[in-house]
Amino acid sequence: MKLVFLGPPGAGKGTQASQMAEQFDVMHASTGDIFRAAVAEGSDLGQTVRSYLDNGKLVPDELTSRVVREMVLERTEDYILDGFPRTLPQAQMLDEMLKERGEELDGVLFFQLGEAAAVERLTGRLVCKGCGANYHKVFMPPRKDMICDECGAELTVRSDSSEEIVRKRLEEYNEKTQPLVPYYEKRGLLRRVDASPAPETVNRETKALISEMSAG
Repeated sequence: MKLVFLGPPGAGKGTQASQMAEQFDVMHASTGDIFRAAVAEGSDLGQTVRSYLDNGKLVPDELTSRVVREMVLERTEDYILDGFPRTLPQAQMLDEMLKERGEELDGVLFFQLGEAAAVERLTGRLVCKGCGANYHKVFMPPRKDMICDECGAELTVRSDSSEEIVRKRLEEYNEKTQPLVPYYEKRGLLRRVDASPAPETVNRETKALISEMSAG
């Protein structure tokens, strides 16, 4: 099973990818995790990745693709790619790497979420100054306003949750990643999942789609 999960920030695709990987016993290959794994192994490739991460720079498309090939494609036949491909050039590189191996994707799941809902989800995130516990103003509020249920310390808005930062992330997604939707749709690989309901509902729909693809 070779799947790609796509979706805007706030759609919950990372959570779904993690849960589906566990349920179907496949590798959850999130870009951040495989970068960290490559660095931890200390290979030449890992050291090159580390030089970008340590300097706060984006890892280039070609290097990201090499990491995916060495850390995922060459190590397992069953995986969910989460965060890769992020751009059209990355998608084309993935196609080429799979073609070289005589393989192809089984499907692409696109977690749909409107911009207003994404902004509400991402700007409402809170974190405890004391123990680091996470909350949400709307979806997972503390029992006492802005006070942590666990340790009683004050809650604060997460640094990456300001509306300005959230809208920049969405703008970047629309510019760089959204074009992958028609790219995969034209090839008959795309399946859409409504990401707006509760996570449990999204989980059930996602599981049903993957089961259907596996059977087919």
